[in-house]
Amino acid sequence: MDEKMKAILAYILGWLGGLIVLFALKDNERNTKIHAAQAIVLSGGLFVVIMVYNMLPIYIFGISSILNVLYLVAMVMGIVRAYNEQEPELPVVGDIAKNLFKKQIDADGPISGAGE
Repeated sequence: MDEKMKAILAYILGWLGGLIVLFALKDNERNTKIHAAQAIVLSGGLFVVIMVYNMLPIYIFGISSILNVLYLVAMVMGIVRAYNEQEPELPVVGDIAKNLFKKQIDADGPISGAGE
């Protein structure tokens, strides 16, 4: 499976796909690892935000829809960047993902030629 497909698969399958690409599949390029880490952060972050919101005693009309649209937009941005082999980092999510998964992203592997 090529690097593009691994990254796209990570976004489509959410946190589970990200975990599979980041930890189970070997010889990933650095950009693919960043995409996988971002997929984990995106879907995990959405889950946490919705869980916290559901615990609040207030109701804000349409907040779930807004969160889902933001998630979908970020996911599509990641897929487009992976497909076009552009710089993988998404705004905000990229920094969080790189900090959380620094060890896995910086592990030895093939050097990426994308974005150079």
